[in-house]
Amino acid sequence: MQVLYDLQEKYGTSNVFPDKEHLEKSNPCIFAHHVTEKETEETLIIRSKLMESYFDNIDNADLVVILSEKNGHEHYGIGTTMELGYAYARGKKICFTKQPTNANILSLLKAFNKLNEELYV
Repeated sequence: MQVLYDLQEKYGTSNVFPDKEHLEKSNPCIFAHHVTEKETEETLIIRSKLMESYFDNIDNADLVVILSEKNGHEHYGIGTTMELGYAYARGKKICFTKQPTNANILSLLKAFNKLNEELYV
């Protein structure tokens, strides 16, 4: 989150996402996915609405920042990968918190001719 706050200060952006409200709405989905490993109709509906909000936020963003690590290691979940592809398809400026080394992400960047651009902060 500090990276997002630093970027907000540097670029004057007002939209920092995910926010506290989003994280609270995500809790049932996180629990279903990581704890019970069983999705319900309710969590699928919640997840679908959250996904709509992700895409709306990307559509309205000037810059999309990919927080590409978890517990100090490079990590890209399926959601982040989908959002990254969506952002590129929408022509958004993207940067990563660390230079990607993941083969799937590098392939996606190559497909969008972004591999040689400076994309990380």
